[in-house]
Amino acid sequence: MSADNKQIVTTAYQRIFGDLDVSAVDEYMSRVFVQHNPTIADGPDGVKQLLQMLASQGVQKQEVEFKHAIADGNTVMLHSRYEMAGKQWRFIDIYRIEDGKLAEHWDAMMQMPDTRANNNPLF
Repeated sequence: MSADNKQIVTTAYQRIFGDLDVSAVDEYMSRVFVQHNPTIADGPDGVKQLLQMLASQGVQKQEVEFKHAIADGNTVMLHSRYEMAGKQWRFIDIYRIEDGKLAEHWDAMMQMPDTRANNNPLF
């Protein structure tokens, strides 16, 4: 089950956020999707609005690079690299899967700083 859920989440994440495929939102997200990021509304429509905003800011389709994809039962955690508005970002996303769909989401994100206090990789 964990391996299947990891595959669902990585495929959904690439299609939604990498390919900017709005149709994938309905395919992979529960109609009652619970969003814990306070800047995005609950439900698939909140993610669709986010995709529209990303496209309006010139974010291009891209291959999302996953450093870690860890599954424990119906919970999947991703550590990924993504580019937005010419800047590199690192994300930690946690999804809860229910009935084969993304049902709940938490995240933390960080833009790569211009100046670093150390040389340790973020990814």
